[in-house]
Amino acid sequence: MFNFQWNDVLTPLYISLWLLAIVYAQIGVHKTEKLIPQIPESTLLILLGFGVGYLLKTFFGGVIHMHPDLFFLYLLPPIVLEAGYFLPNKAFFENIGTICMYAVVGTLWNITSICGVLYLFSPYFSMEIPLIDLMIFSTIISAVDPVALLALFQEVKVNQLLYIVTFGESLLNDAVIIVLYHSLSTMAKIGTDYLTTTDILKTLISFFSIAGGGILLGVVGAAVSGFSTRMAHSITSTQPLICFLIPYMVYLFSELYHISGILAIVTCSVLMKPYIKGNISDESRITVKYFIKTVSSTCEAIIFAFLGISMLNENHHWDWVFCAVTVTTCLITRFIGTFTLTYLCNKYRKEKICLVDQFIISYGGFRAAICLGLCLIIDQSATNAKHLFLTTSVIEIFFTCFIQAATIKPLVQFLHVKLEESKTKNLVESTFHDVHEDLMAGLEAIAGAHGRHSWRRRMSDFNREYVAPCFTVYNSSRGDRLARTYDEIKEIEQKKLRLYTIKNDSTTDALTRYANTNEDNK
Repeated sequence: MFNFQWNDVLTPLYISLWLLAIVYAQIGVHKTEKLIPQIPESTLLILLGFGVGYLLKTFFGGVIHMHPDLFFLYLLPPIVLEAGYFLPNKAFFENIGTICMYAVVGTLWNITSICGVLYLFSPYFSMEIPLIDLMIFSTIISAVDPVALLALFQEVKVNQLLYIVTFGESLLNDAVIIVLYHSLSTMAKIGTDYLTTTDILKTLISFFSIAGGGILLGVVGAAVSGFSTRMAHSITSTQPLICFLIPYMVYLFSELYHISGILAIVTCSVLMKPYIKGNISDESRITVKYFIKTVSSTCEAIIFAFLGISMLNENHHWDWVFCAVTVTTCLITRFIGTFTLTYLCNKYRKEKICLVDQFIISYGGFRAAICLGLCLIIDQSATNAKHLFLTTSVIEIFFTCFIQAATIKPLVQFLHVKLEESKTKNLVESTFHDVHEDLMAGLEAIAGAHGRHSWRRRMSDFNREYVAPCFTVYNSSRGDRLARTYDEIKEIEQKKLRLYTIKNDSTTDALTRYANTNEDNK
């Protein structure tokens, strides 16, 4: 009577069930977080994945592996897109020097110091590991993941400086790590015995070409996004799709030409944001916001669940000396690097990074997605230590996600980390910043200096006169932005007044006053 065609629907049904399971897992995790608030969501998802992997292996004999293409082509791009799109642009570029010091110089310090310590302890390892392989592993294990830490920062509402420095460092760190990894992998395939000066120079050139190509492709993608949304400003149904597809295609083209996909999609999302916001409707803006956040959080949950599953299902090579040295060195070198670089940065910073914030930045060097993904794509023919590297990476991920992530919230509260003020700015406070910027730019012009205020003013004028008219439907002036700010502040104040009225008046009187307020606004 019933004829089941399993083969016709097996793949989409399997994908749908897996996504639904992840959604239910996230619901359960959020319920559990209320009971155990110290444990972050990422840790609970790893535990869930560990339990699922144990059940599959015990009762079904099944083994689930995460293919590298699944990670790099489908799961990673939405996460990076969400990070770049919601990056506070102004705060990011104001602290770009400090962020680059942490992300570039700090990453190089971590790689070289970890590699040096591992090389010193190499006689005590269970297998002989060449120096180039140790450099590759040191690069992999230096990749930090901000998901758990930033979720905590958003919950606690730490100060913006701590948030943006941590956010920016982790974002650029991943890009630097992947570029270095591919460069070192090329050297490993050639073989250290056959390396020449020309090969090393080619590797250095490829490092800069990979990074520069990613940034250039991201700029092109941002221009295409702005122009496309400008053309589709009256077709609201297509606007969200443009905002998601073009950055994703930029990432895919980057992978196609072997340049930095992370730098490409971050550059694209950061640069396109101010232009597409002026082209798309309010409904499309809300759709883009929640669609990107939903896809990103789902991909993060899948990755953390796979981390737990991989603990049981991968072929592990256990070397406790190698694992212990790696975990200890990662923690110590990050503290040394962060405090040293911050000392140098504070010499030239107006707003200093305090010791408490430095400690939180050092302690927040969690490892997760990028670390696991790079281990999965190690060429087995180029190194025999792939399974050892994978095992040690999983141990390091578990240590940071279970020990450090579970204790950082009490540390933030115990150390009295400075929090961000939740006060809403009034119109005068909102406009004073522009006046201050103009005043400082004028003083720099009188003094004949070319400081950051004058450069920012020049870039703003160039963007308003030449760039924005090409990519936006309506190029708003400063007066338009001031009027829009006034409307937003007025709307917020009206909402607060209505909430206050509803709380303090009777239900009937409150509803009547609410209706009268709406009539007056009309």
